[in-house]
Amino acid sequence: MIEEARVDERGRINIGQEARKKYGDRFFVIKLSGEILLIPKPKDPVAELQKWGKELGLDKLAARDIRMLAEDEANREVEERANRRHKDTR
Repeated sequence: MIEEARVDERGRINIGQEARKKYGDRFFVIKLSGEILLIPKPKDPVAELQKWGKELGLDKLAARDIRMLAEDEANREVEERANRRHKDTR
């Protein structure tokens, strides 16, 4: 589903009724380079994270192992961004 939304004079974006019914009326706004992403805020964010953790098998890992995985992923992302910037400046 693609829907156009406009920002009004007060900086608000109106989300259509169909989308509000499906996703609710509270969102996380993620600012990316050149775009924004709206992610519906779950009613219980902790329960949602626990569900994702189980789906990913993280519930079987110790906290330090999860931290190491997160740090490795963050380092990969930083390297990818640096490589893209370097490539764009050539």
